[in-house]
Amino acid sequence: MEQQSFSLYEINKALKEIIKDSFFEVVWVYAEISEIHTNSNGHCYLELIEKDTNNTIIARQKATIWSNNYRMIKPYFEHTTRIELQEGLEILIGCLIEMHENYGLRFNIIDIKPEYTIGKISVEKTKILDMLRDDGVIELNKELNFPEIPQRVAVVSSKTAAGYEDFCHHISNNIYGYKYHIELFEAYMQGNETEKSVIEALDKIFEKSENFDIVIIIRGGGATSDLSSFNNYNIAYHIAQFPLPVICGIGHQRDETIVDIVSYKSVKTPTAAAEFLIEKYREQEMRISNIASNIILYANRYIEQNKIKIQNIAYKISFLPGEFIIKETQNLDQKYIYLENEVKNLINTSNQKFDVWLNSIKSESKKLINSNLHNILLKEKTIQLLSPQTILKRGYTIVKQQDKFIKSVDKLTQNEPFEIIFSDGIFKIETQK
Repeated sequence: MEQQSFSLYEINKALKEIIKDSFFEVVWVYAEISEIHTNSNGHCYLELIEKDTNNTIIARQKATIWSNNYRMIKPYFEHTTRIELQEGLEILIGCLIEMHENYGLRFNIIDIKPEYTIGKISVEKTKILDMLRDDGVIELNKELNFPEIPQRVAVVSSKTAAGYEDFCHHISNNIYGYKYHIELFEAYMQGNETEKSVIEALDKIFEKSENFDIVIIIRGGGATSDLSSFNNYNIAYHIAQFPLPVICGIGHQRDETIVDIVSYKSVKTPTAAAEFLIEKYREQEMRISNIASNIILYANRYIEQNKIKIQNIAYKISFLPGEFIIKETQNLDQKYIYLENEVKNLINTSNQKFDVWLNSIKSESKKLINSNLHNILLKEKTIQLLSPQTILKRGYTIVKQQDKFIKSVDKLTQNEPFEIIFSDGIFKIETQK
């Protein structure tokens, strides 16, 4: 009997009819965007994937949003979610499933539900915050002591970012004439490279943290939809346990990212970050000015009290011979002037030495404590990640036979029982001799 065969065209045409009969209406499909790009005609091409619980891709499909739909779907989605359509985003699409003899199977997307993506992001954000709480680091940066005069500033940003330029201009041209030392540590503020580059910038600052008082992360100038990079566990973990206070000014008015939550302070814009530093400097200047005013007040009171005593003495000796009176009056005037100058000099010198000594002790103590705390947390995290129980929870198993760990199948003894250890228990396997 001759084996039946079909041409490729016949198979694809048959599949086309089957799909047309089975999926003749809009089908709603949830998936993750693996690739997305737009051509010069305004058509959007996507690759959609689905992953299992082990993060392994189990399905993959090409999809298209034709330009007449894309110019409506894209702005509505991004306005509603405040997130750009991008790789890694989970979406719920309404599509027509189409089969073409030449081009194969493709999803023709005619709608995207922003509510689904918002819900997924909210769930993921809550999950990351719970992880940070479980790690015991979510409040660490907020618990640091803020420097009295934050003059040495490490900035994490892109040198071409409008927000960075605004920050530098505002802080350099402050009305009080305060001086700051600003050093830029460049990083991407949006896109796939954000996580890696921001963490690398923080590591560079940490290596010479004794040279800085605070860290400021500045974005600014980009679309609000690019904020997803700052809902990232690894970036948040590094910021939360950083030994210097971190100010977050990534330029948004409504959305609160995870980086905002773990930072020492979050402000709305880079300019607001500059204003915050200026205000802190101003507060300390006013405090010192008040202290100086009080010192002068007490010194003047002391001088006035002694002046009255001197005047009383002068009155008592006013009956002495004229020449003696003139001489002693001159001596008293000189002593009064000398005493007045000495008191002022003593007060000023003591105040300066006290401030220098106090600031030095505070600064060195904070840095030593924060540095040691950072090292302890890193070591504790490393130990937790390398523990057998953690490895088992990731899906790995351990095989034992005769109380020995088996690292290769060649090490198993035939006809001898053995056991497999999982994270939630042990499975024993008996063999027949």
